[in-house]
Amino acid sequence: MNAHPFSPPLPRGACPTLETPMAVADGLLARFRPVEGLSPRQARALGTAAEVHGNGLIEVTARGNLQVRGLTPESAAGFRADLAAAGIAAQPAPAIEISPLAGDDPKERTDPRPLAHALRTVCNAALDGAPLSPKLSIVLITGGQVLLDGLKADIRLVAHQDRWGLELGGTMLGALPERAVPAAVATILALLQKHGPRARATDLAPGEVVHILGGLAPLAHADIRPPNAMPGPLSLTSGSPALRIGLPFGQVRGRHLEELAQIMEAYGIAEARPAPDRTLILLGFSAGALRDLAPALAARGWWTRPEAAGTGLSICSGAERGPDGIIQSAELAQALCAAAPGLIDGSFHIHVATCDKGCPHAGRPGVVLDGQRLRLYRDATRKPFATLDPGAMEASIRSLARRIRDHRQPGESTLSVLGRLGE
Repeated sequence: MNAHPFSPPLPRGACPTLETPMAVADGLLARFRPVEGLSPRQARALGTAAEVHGNGLIEVTARGNLQVRGLTPESAAGFRADLAAAGIAAQPAPAIEISPLAGDDPKERTDPRPLAHALRTVCNAALDGAPLSPKLSIVLITGGQVLLDGLKADIRLVAHQDRWGLELGGTMLGALPERAVPAAVATILALLQKHGPRARATDLAPGEVVHILGGLAPLAHADIRPPNAMPGPLSLTSGSPALRIGLPFGQVRGRHLEELAQIMEAYGIAEARPAPDRTLILLGFSAGALRDLAPALAARGWWTRPEAAGTGLSICSGAERGPDGIIQSAELAQALCAAAPGLIDGSFHIHVATCDKGCPHAGRPGVVLDGQRLRLYRDATRKPFATLDPGAMEASIRSLARRIRDHRQPGESTLSVLGRLGE
C-alpha cells in the first residue's frame, strides 16, 4: 500500500492504534476496538468525528475492529479527544478476543468473560515487565452464533465441557482446567518477551512449551468451523432479539453512522457492537421492533439479509494511490456490484497491494488493487489486466466486463478469464 506523505510508514509488524495511527494511501489510519458497544449517542459522535477529523470513512475489519481513515498528524489528536468526550474507550493491547454475544448466547459452550478478565490481568502484569508484540492476539473459541474459529491467533483457547484446549500458533498443545489457563498464558508471554518485543507464537517451539508448562492433557487439534457471518436476526439467552447487519464491503461514511444512530433511537436500540467479518450487532430492543427494523436499515444501505447484493464478494480493507487519485477497495467492490454484478461469481477475493506481504486472506485466489492497476494475486511479474480511473470507476468496470465477456469460455470463472487478459 502506498504510504501517505504525512509521515513515514510504521515498521513491519507494527499495528495502527488510536495513539499511533499508521500512514497509508489516504492519510493516517487509526484502528481500535471499543471496550463497550456504541450507544446511539456514541455512534453519532464517532460518525461526526470521522467526518470532521478524517476523510469520513469508517470500517469494521474482518476481526471486528473499527478503523477510521484519512486522519492527519494535526487532526488525530482532535479525533481522540472527541472519542474520549463521547466516552468511547479503546481496548488495550494485546488483543483478547471473545464473541460480542459472550454471556448472552444460548448456543455458546461457556461464558468466556471470566477467563478473558483474568487474562487481561495477566497481560497487564506481563507488560509491566517488558513489551509484547503489538499484533499479539489471544482468541477464546466458545462456539455460538458468532464464530471466531477462523481468526488467526498467537494463543487460541478452545472451550470444551470442563477444560480449555490451548493452541500456540495453530498447534494444539493440550488441555487445561480453566483455573490453570492464566498461569499457562503468563508463562507463554514470558517466553515471548525473551525473544524480543516483536516475537510471535511461531517464534516458540511447541514441544519446548509443552515441556515447560507441564500438566497438559492430550487433546486433538480443534476443527476450524467456517464463519457464519451472514446478516440477520440472532437469538439471545435473555429472550431479547438481536440483529446482525453488514457494512457494504466493510465501509461506510460518517454520515451513515449518524443515520444509524437515528434509527437506533427511533427503534429503542441500546447499542451496536462491532463483530467479525465486517459486521455490527444491534442489541437492546424489543421483539416488536424487529419486523420493521431490517427494512429501515436496508433502505439506508446496510446489509440486513444473507442474500444482500455483494455478500458474495470478499475484500481486504485498504486504499491505493495512483497518479490520478486514490481508490478504496470498497469503492472498487461497489463499482463491480453496480456496473457488472455478473463478474461476482465467488471465484476471487480483492486484495490490496500490501497483501503480498501477508493479510487475513493470504493465499486466497483473487486480484490485487495495486495503485490504479488490477493484476493477479501473487503474480507481480504478469502484466496488469486493467487500469482503473478513480474518477470513472463504473465506466472502467464496464469496459473490463466487456473484455471478460468477449474472452470467456462456457462455464469459465471470472478469475480464470482474468488470468488470460493483459492490459
